[in-house]
Amino acid sequence: MKPVEISHAELSGLIGLIYESALEDPQWKRFLDRMAQLFPATSAMVLGHQGNRLFPAYTGTGVRHERFERAGIEVDFVNRRNENALTSNAKMPNGFVGRTRKLADHEVFFSSNFHRTLMAPMGQGHFMTLKLDSHSDRGAFIVFSVSADPEVEAATHDPLFETLKLLAPHAVRALKMARALSMARNALSVMGGFLDTIVLPMVVVTGRTEFVFANAAGRRLLAREVPMRVAGDGRLQMQDAQDARAFAAKLREMEGQPVAAGLRVEGEDGPLSLCLTPFRPSLSDVSPLDRDLLQEERLFAVFIGQRGGDAINLGLLRDVYELTAREAEVCGALLAGQSPAQIADGSGRALKTVRNQIQAVYEKVGVTSVAELSEALSVFRTVGAVFDGGAGPPQLTGGGRHAG
Repeated sequence: MKPVEISHAELSGLIGLIYESALEDPQWKRFLDRMAQLFPATSAMVLGHQGNRLFPAYTGTGVRHERFERAGIEVDFVNRRNENALTSNAKMPNGFVGRTRKLADHEVFFSSNFHRTLMAPMGQGHFMTLKLDSHSDRGAFIVFSVSADPEVEAATHDPLFETLKLLAPHAVRALKMARALSMARNALSVMGGFLDTIVLPMVVVTGRTEFVFANAAGRRLLAREVPMRVAGDGRLQMQDAQDARAFAAKLREMEGQPVAAGLRVEGEDGPLSLCLTPFRPSLSDVSPLDRDLLQEERLFAVFIGQRGGDAINLGLLRDVYELTAREAEVCGALLAGQSPAQIADGSGRALKTVRNQIQAVYEKVGVTSVAELSEALSVFRTVGAVFDGGAGPPQLTGGGRHAG
């Protein structure tokens, strides 16, 4: 049997299929079916786990033991560092592709109860996993097992592994996109009217600062990486170290007492106010995989705005209304009381150019005058107003740089 070769066209098709199937029900099914066509005699499943025990398979293709349809399967073999193979996989970064041929001792793996009772009867040998996500001691991954037949294994194992490494980043991204779409559908109702400010950047995290999803403005803010970004380990990371410590401390407080809280951080374009509030999404609309991953996870929504006394943050304007850098500058100047002629003189741009930029700002914000613009942008102040002047519960205010 010749080694499997995947063409550029087939790889491109697989990438597209990953994103499409992540949004479908059952999730990932068409992607797994296509992989089984390209790699003969392989079997694939989407699995979740808590600790060293598996949840029932969410979906799959090819032959597999009926016990995978039930909960409670225990993974009993260890890796080369003498750690349980399943729980150690949860510590790996999202998108990690592991294979038993490298991670586990040959004799340990093939003599394990897991392999003898679940894989060997189906004619399967080694397997590899693509980690999708994990929260606390729960995780989810796609597992691909290859035939125990030496000739078939030689033709499929390495090509499958190399293909999975190319597909892994897309699988992780697709899961996050599908989760964001399903959870953001009811974000307004979830907040229970606490803030009528969904236009503001909103980022949802766990109590351990693990990023879950963001709305459109939030994604633009994260892409600018000011004042925060998603780090390589999947956690929300503040640009300033002192802000990072205060943010983590605030989340720890809210884990114990889940009430809204405020935080003031520094950004390149001026100070920003963060409103942190418990986020309790309805999990009825998310995939079964996400339901298992997130059902016991405390989530927190972070809204990014400003306080009343601060000048409008130009970066925030760009995030919320998709203004260009120059449009944001013009908008800020208008709000500061400058006329078009003064803006043109101060920026060195032609008056006609400035007027065109003002019109572009009006169109993007959805207003027709400076007065309407000022009123529309008052939403930026809503977050800060919650914590200004003793508004809200007493514990929401406080002293120091990071208070509300």
